[in-house]
Amino acid sequence: MSKHVLIIDCGCENYGRGGCLNHYLSNIADEELQKLGYSTEITLVDSEWEPAAEAEKFKRADFVIVQTPGWWMSTPWQFKRYLDLVWMQPGIAHGDGRHHETPTKGYGTGGILNDKKYMLSSTWNAPIQAFTEKDQFFEGKGIDGVFFWLHKAFAFIGMKPMESFICNDVLKNPKIDEDVKRWKDHIKKNFG
Repeated sequence: MSKHVLIIDCGCENYGRGGCLNHYLSNIADEELQKLGYSTEITLVDSEWEPAAEAEKFKRADFVIVQTPGWWMSTPWQFKRYLDLVWMQPGIAHGDGRHHETPTKGYGTGGILNDKKYMLSSTWNAPIQAFTEKDQFFEGKGIDGVFFWLHKAFAFIGMKPMESFICNDVLKNPKIDEDVKRWKDHIKKNFG
């Protein structure tokens, strides 16, 4: 039986535009993963979806890819809403990991999706140097430092991280063809 990947497309329209690049990268991931023998499905967070059905997709998936734009140093609010509604469904989380005997120990260790992995892929108008150089905006913390909160959210439900992917300067200095090639290579490296 083939492994299953849930792709969460966070490309969202704002003021009548936006989302196209993330839709495109989600579709590329879908195609590349199918070529590698995975079964896939895509959820578009900026659409109608049912929380219980989405929770079932999480439980069915071996891997989850979050494809998101960087909005105000985070993800679009639609994705946070998705997490808030879907992850409260049965079978996703089971307490925070603490016990009455040791209430100050073990917070965040109660996740039950321990056999699953996730990957963060994001698009930003910021250049890569804004993430990697200590004297620039993100103080050298990298994309995983910026998305620390999201890594902790996935850890809380028990999922393990895969290597993150980032496209930079997508508006002021786009190199979409290069980004697509890197994205395909990243998928092959991590899923091949």
